[in-house]
Amino acid sequence: MAAVPEDLIEAVHRAAQATPPHAADLANVHRRRRARRRRRAAATAGGLAALVALTGGALPMLADARSAPTPATPSRTSAAPATSPPATPVVPAVPAQRLLIDVAGETWRGDNGTGPAAGLPGVAAVEVLPDGTVRRHRVPDGWEQTVASADGRLIGLQLTDLRPGVHRRDGPDVEGLSVKLVVLGPDDSVQTAREIRVRGAGVELLGTDGTVAYLARDGGLVAHDLATGREEMLLRSSTAGVDLLAASRTDLKPDHLVEQRTDDGCHTDVRRLTDGKRIARLTLDGLCENGLRLSPNGRLVAVPYQRLPDQVGDREQRLAVFDVATGTLRTDRLVGTSHRASAAGRIQGVAWADETTVRVAWTDRPEGARLDSVDVVTVAVR
Repeated sequence: MAAVPEDLIEAVHRAAQATPPHAADLANVHRRRRARRRRRAAATAGGLAALVALTGGALPMLADARSAPTPATPSRTSAAPATSPPATPVVPAVPAQRLLIDVAGETWRGDNGTGPAAGLPGVAAVEVLPDGTVRRHRVPDGWEQTVASADGRLIGLQLTDLRPGVHRRDGPDVEGLSVKLVVLGPDDSVQTAREIRVRGAGVELLGTDGTVAYLARDGGLVAHDLATGREEMLLRSSTAGVDLLAASRTDLKPDHLVEQRTDDGCHTDVRRLTDGKRIARLTLDGLCENGLRLSPNGRLVAVPYQRLPDQVGDREQRLAVFDVATGTLRTDRLVGTSHRASAAGRIQGVAWADETTVRVAWTDRPEGARLDSVDVVTVAVR
């Protein structure tokens, strides 16, 4: 399958966000961090941009999400035209996975950074409930990298500048920085807040099983016990030959680890969690989007991506589902179509309602300078 040319990837990235100027203060580090997430650029384990992000102020409230049916017929560039409109899957009253919006509270500019600001108003943690309404979670200042537990709790990193306004040298050894792992209860109250920063090293929050939080550190993948803080190394980077901190997106289950690389198109590597050996590479012709997600039993992986047109035109937002064991493509469905000139129209989150149904949150082209809602499309896996 042909790879997306580098110049085309760069052009799309520039349209999504103009790169902010470099400066050695933590406020600008935060803006570079958010730009990196949107462009899917590889993070660096040794740089503060992969370690630190200070969350900005909350934006206006997010309106209720609108329920949107699955498109009846893919556009002319779809992999396979539909012969009849598929039935909309029924979402269980209690979905297997909670649907979080990945870029809530962020804004960006199109037209190479010169256009009007567009964004998804909200706070740092926004959840789309089964009925399509939106819950804005109350989270501490400096909240980042939200993951949701099935029991109603939220887990995230709280990054705090202990020396606000003081310029100092950028890097993993920066002074006056706190990185805490915070657990919020179902009512958003703080249950635990534990310092986890290791000075001179990077850290990312990858997920949770309700008992432990999975962290990517320089040494590899660790399981952080939520009750005691004890950490156990699950997979060493040196053994696996993989740097988890350089992955744009990672998800894991007890048996498998999936990670995305976006340096040459959209690739998803499937690895055994026991030894890190890659057992499959899943390739799509387009750009990876937010929300790589393994099914509850770990047998399927949902990969949202954006298919680019050959010439100037609209862009397809699609969801591909692969069988983890065989690498077989099970489903490749059109979720929505975004205007090429808009940086806002893209997938913002993915969650499995059950073992064969996926909920996809995506934003359409903004009517004005700001987005006020998301659409949720349900996709059935054949």
